[in-house]
Amino acid sequence: MISPQLKQFIERIPKAELHCHLEGSIQPRTLIELAGRHGIELPFEDEQGAKAFYEFTDLNQFLGIFALACGTLKTAADFETITVDLGEDAARQNIPYREVFFTQAYHDRRDVPWQQVIEGLASGRRINKERFGVEMWFIADIDRTIDPQEAVRLVEKAHESREVAGIIGIGLDSQEIGYPASRQKAAYDLATELGFKKVAHAGEDAGPESVWDALKSLGVQRIDHGVRSIDDEQLIAHLVETQIPLTVCPVSNIALKVYPQMSAHPIKRLMDAGVLVTINSDDPPMFHTDLVNDYLQVTETFDLAVDDIETLARNSFEASFMQAESKAKYLADFGAEVAQLKRELFG
Repeated sequence: MISPQLKQFIERIPKAELHCHLEGSIQPRTLIELAGRHGIELPFEDEQGAKAFYEFTDLNQFLGIFALACGTLKTAADFETITVDLGEDAARQNIPYREVFFTQAYHDRRDVPWQQVIEGLASGRRINKERFGVEMWFIADIDRTIDPQEAVRLVEKAHESREVAGIIGIGLDSQEIGYPASRQKAAYDLATELGFKKVAHAGEDAGPESVWDALKSLGVQRIDHGVRSIDDEQLIAHLVETQIPLTVCPVSNIALKVYPQMSAHPIKRLMDAGVLVTINSDDPPMFHTDLVNDYLQVTETFDLAVDDIETLARNSFEASFMQAESKAKYLADFGAEVAQLKRELFG
């Protein structure tokens, strides 16, 4: 049982989030608003019905829900709306810094132009800084299943738009099994040449070999998920030695049946081994979670102490792609705020 003081500490401690998908973060109320803008008929009528619709029992059903949500995004104003929602949500949870994935392949399939997406991200990002004091950067995600030449073109477009939209890196998501990371090596070679940060989803629905593939063939600087690394001692040793971070999404992993329940999740074993682990929410409304809830569930399940939570939150800033000067400022502010929180809550 988490004490009221520890719960407050989790809620109020500054946190960065490094693994959150724009398209998977559309709140039910916003989904209804977006559908209304475009005359799209939904299989529910109100927010309560939307929340029930977000329940799923398998991956295919989840993908169907995800596709419906993406189908409401058509204009720059729509992308601005969901970006601003993420900024407001970040402020609520004391997340002053967020790196957010967007996957253009979802929008290409619906003939939504790149420029519409970029305009929405850029304006939403500006609003978040001005209105909420939340700094937001974007990672352009390559869908593993797309043609490698299409992935190269995505990196080129990301480079053209990186300044206006705050695109800080290139990522890789979607189906691991049957689509190895090495398949997109040309796009990552170009990303390296252009100075992008590089990450990849790996070690979620495939094993440690998928993590090795992303590390060796793409030269990524962070692994998204990466939880199946626990099954390979050599890989764990490598992650500890290099301090390549894992952006772990515990509640998502349980919802998608990567592990049967939280007690079976390897996050505490990864932490104890010395892996640089961060906690993230992935597609929060899809999994009926948010970043604070992920922290709370992990804390309660593994009986984490205040110092464990502080380490996880500090890791989130350390593992970010912000520039060194900004990172030093965030970490200094973090240290001061945590010290004050400890005095206030624990004496």
